[in-house]
Amino acid sequence: MDSVSKQKKAYYRKLYLAWLIHSQRQDQLSLEAETGMPRRTLQDAIKVMTDIGIEIEFVQDGPKHRHGYYQLKDWGDHNPDWIEQRIELIRAVVFA
Repeated sequence: MDSVSKQKKAYYRKLYLAWLIHSQRQDQLSLEAETGMPRRTLQDAIKVMTDIGIEIEFVQDGPKHRHGYYQLKDWGDHNPDWIEQRIELIRAVVFA
């Protein structure tokens, strides 16, 4: 794969995380296990999803603030079917 810009990699990381969150219930630990990404990288990416129009919220599901899961509220102008069809390419860019 050719050299990928940092901006493209960051964009594809957001798409990949949104797809994971959309595909099944995810919390911080499951995302870390699924992606191998550090906690801070995941938190930063999720925090700025609105930059590309994707809305993710944390749903509290327990007594402490860290108990819960992420939920995709809005894809914005992104097409989840397009992402699904290209998920292997997206993964390749993210993990290049």
